[in-house]
Amino acid sequence: MRITLSPYIGHLLLFTIAVILSYDTNFELQFAIWVLLAAYYVLGTYSKQFLIFIACYLIICGLGLYRSLLYDYSFHFIVRDLSYFIKPILGFVIGYQVFKNRKLDALKAIVYISLIIAVGHILILMYHYAFHPLKSIESLRAVGGYFSDFEVYGIIILLFSSKFGLKFTSRNKILLLIVISVSVILYFARTNIIQLVILGLGMWGFYKLNFRNAIILGSVILLGIIGYQAVVEFNPRRNASGIESFLYKIKNAPYEIYDPYVVNDNSARFHDRFRSYETKVTILQVKNNKDASIWLGSGFGSIVNYNATIRTTDGYRIQQAPILHNGYTTVFLKVGLVGLGIFIFSLLYLCFYGSFSKDQKKENVRIFINSTGVFMFLSTLVFLGFYLKLDNKSLIVGALIAYYENLNYRNQKLDLADEHKAFSIESSNS
Repeated sequence: MRITLSPYIGHLLLFTIAVILSYDTNFELQFAIWVLLAAYYVLGTYSKQFLIFIACYLIICGLGLYRSLLYDYSFHFIVRDLSYFIKPILGFVIGYQVFKNRKLDALKAIVYISLIIAVGHILILMYHYAFHPLKSIESLRAVGGYFSDFEVYGIIILLFSSKFGLKFTSRNKILLLIVISVSVILYFARTNIIQLVILGLGMWGFYKLNFRNAIILGSVILLGIIGYQAVVEFNPRRNASGIESFLYKIKNAPYEIYDPYVVNDNSARFHDRFRSYETKVTILQVKNNKDASIWLGSGFGSIVNYNATIRTTDGYRIQQAPILHNGYTTVFLKVGLVGLGIFIFSLLYLCFYGSFSKDQKKENVRIFINSTGVFMFLSTLVFLGFYLKLDNKSLIVGALIAYYENLNYRNQKLDLADEHKAFSIESSNS
């Protein structure tokens, strides 16, 4: 039997390596490989629309670096922050260039890479369950990971495969959905639930402004409020285990975004709403600086002092941090309101990327990109968004934009071919 491999298989393998490395907590290794991959691809061609998008992140990096020169920060701290803020740019470039002008299906690639990640995740959990019994959701997440945004994209693509013009046999589609869905469920991640809902609503077309969609979105929001109130009434215990522990996190979720009354008193409320405390302390710290920090930030190398000792999920005890859970607050700390405005513009640009097309496949890919922008607006509030060290959505965004532009280029070639054919017919008739 002869097996024929695509000439682009090497590019797909490099993309897969970049994705899998994003799950490794060794940021230095991940960053080094991403730098090498981006350097390999950087000289490729880019569209004007993509350059506008990526320019936002380059400007933010430039502003943060400039502001860092005005302070006596440690060189190590400056380089560390610069690497955090460069990482999304690397991801955009890698994802874009791997799929730009190549006969590679970015959507199928995301599905099959999701399968690889899901199988690996499930096997890790099975191994630990067999030899080191997992007694709680917390221990399950500590071993297997806390979230997997990439796999959710795989689920969405499978659920809406017909809209994307993808062909899977019913058996394969169901099998893929089961394996990837089980893996995602075992993360017990609130963010992944929200991600699934936001991307799903987008693909169902509920972000188009009309009366019907307004009613449906309003109903979804109302059901969400009722569901949240039911959780509040159930009053899950703070130190509970299993599903009750997960429900407690849902109950606490809105207060993690911002609670103006949280104080550093080492209470349960302080620890549960620490992300909100971070935001509060950062805003006060920047406002107290008198050197235009509120407008231009404190630069790369700046830190936030917690005035408390905090234990991180990886076991460290810290009293200060260079980046926060809230991505908007982190950007505000480094590059002020100007940089924050540029960052928000980049997310809006993603929400409205592309233009309406009668080609359903192209239109649905555009909606997928726009829905990602909507999700990024919300996830950045509590999870740093593109600036999270474990983030791989920059790879996905780059890949989706390239795939969308490939479809656009293909349609333009078909239109030109039709025009040429019509012209030839008219010439022969004359």
